[in-house]
Amino acid sequence: MYRDLTLKKKEKFFQLYKDYQKRERIRVLCVNHLLYYLNFGLFAAMGKMGYTVCILPLAKYAEDEQKDILSYWLKQFKPHLVFTPGWSINLFAIEVFLDVVKSHEVPHLYWATEDPLFFEEVSLLFAPHCDYVFTLAEECNLWYAQRGIPSSTLTFACNPDIFKPLPPRKGYSYDLVLAANNYYWFAEGKKFRRQAIDIILKPLVDGNYNLKVWGGDWTNPQSDYIIPEHMYGGYIDYRETPYLYSSAKIVLGLQSVNNSLTQTSCRTYEIMGTGAFHLTPFTPAYANFFRNFEHVVWSTSPEETLEIVDYYLQHEEERKKIAKKAREEILARHTYMHRVRTMEKKLMAFIEDL
Repeated sequence: MYRDLTLKKKEKFFQLYKDYQKRERIRVLCVNHLLYYLNFGLFAAMGKMGYTVCILPLAKYAEDEQKDILSYWLKQFKPHLVFTPGWSINLFAIEVFLDVVKSHEVPHLYWATEDPLFFEEVSLLFAPHCDYVFTLAEECNLWYAQRGIPSSTLTFACNPDIFKPLPPRKGYSYDLVLAANNYYWFAEGKKFRRQAIDIILKPLVDGNYNLKVWGGDWTNPQSDYIIPEHMYGGYIDYRETPYLYSSAKIVLGLQSVNNSLTQTSCRTYEIMGTGAFHLTPFTPAYANFFRNFEHVVWSTSPEETLEIVDYYLQHEEERKKIAKKAREEILARHTYMHRVRTMEKKLMAFIEDL
């Protein structure tokens, strides 16, 4: 926590501040190599803005090797920042990782991409040991402040070099598509994911629409809700999703949170950035960032979902108009270049207060 920063770590923060001002090349080290929204999103934007990002796949090494491997790279790479994202549990020895980073006195940032849903189970494993936290959920800043942890809001975004209008592919040319994991197993306290499936997906499956779903556990007999085999497309590579979004008439979305003004799925920005017509369950974050029937269309009930789908399948020009506005809005406010600039602004303000 910032009041407890060592003199050496403060000096490193001050050096970071100077390098930001001079637009020097900032070196960032991350040890979670599995998050595509990071590798192809935030880190890609950092690279375009002159950062040097080292992604160390720490999980590929045996646990008894991880300490030495991490120490070696901290010494050799000399990062300005260690950046740890969201779901980094069960990938590497967390205590060893935190201890090594602390011993090298490198400024450590955490991006709490599982907030607010897994604030206690995931974020609090890392956040108390980091120097600054970025959270998806505006509401969580109060929770961090109550624990003496400096934080600010940083939402997902879109990499427009990847998520852009692309030529349709025949295998994805359905009326409706969804790329998402089932997650119907979410506990009672985290039940909005179930509600989202009930609002958006179930009525379309029951109505036997021209629909295809990609993702995990949609035909798993152990799941509480499954879809017919003919509607399931299996897993889809992240790099294929822009083609999927560009090929369908309507791209569905699911959300897991309906009590935040800022948290949405990372797919939100990617779907809209592709210039696709996006139908999603209503959440306060959508109302905060976008305008209904202008950038996106949201539904609050199964009946409304059917009305929306039936109408827009018959009105192509209206679909295209909304999809075009969606992409324009993403390019204007919600690219990862925007997010990197937000990070820099927030970090510089934090350092000025040290």
